[in-house]
Amino acid sequence: MYREGHVGFNALLYAPFVPLVSRYWSLELAVLGAVLAVGLANLPDIDQPLPRIRHRGPTHTLWFAVFVGLAAGVGTTLVVPSTPVAFRFGFVVGTASVLTHLAGDVVTPMGISPLAPLSRTHVTLDWFKSKNGRINKSVLFVGTVVLLGSLLLTIEGRAGLGVPAL
Repeated sequence: MYREGHVGFNALLYAPFVPLVSRYWSLELAVLGAVLAVGLANLPDIDQPLPRIRHRGPTHTLWFAVFVGLAAGVGTTLVVPSTPVAFRFGFVVGTASVLTHLAGDVVTPMGISPLAPLSRTHVTLDWFKSKNGRINKSVLFVGTVVLLGSLLLTIEGRAGLGVPAL
């Protein structure tokens, strides 16, 4: 996938969690999760401009996903220090954001080796090329609409219950 496809895919997969996170923890944490999910959607592609790291190499592994999860957990704890679940929440959203990116790359012919360097097993479903503009734009559109709808319905639902918004 290209950038917009990854953003849309992350938005689409995080959207169902907005009302759950809002209900069990807070709307603020739900919104922060959306920002993390969308903001980290393309982080694995930081390898593209780097001359000594091959594209879809170390930044496209489960190890990188866990590293990003740890960093997101620490960052969430700094942003929302009074929430007891902040680290775990940030870790899960950060890790899942990278894993979602990896899932988006598995459907392309180039695929990934998610367990490198322990295993060089190459994984690809070869459904469509990364540069398929129609797919990338469609996923971005659907993901954006679904995430915004989830956020708006959650905010409206909280307002209807007399819960103050952000």
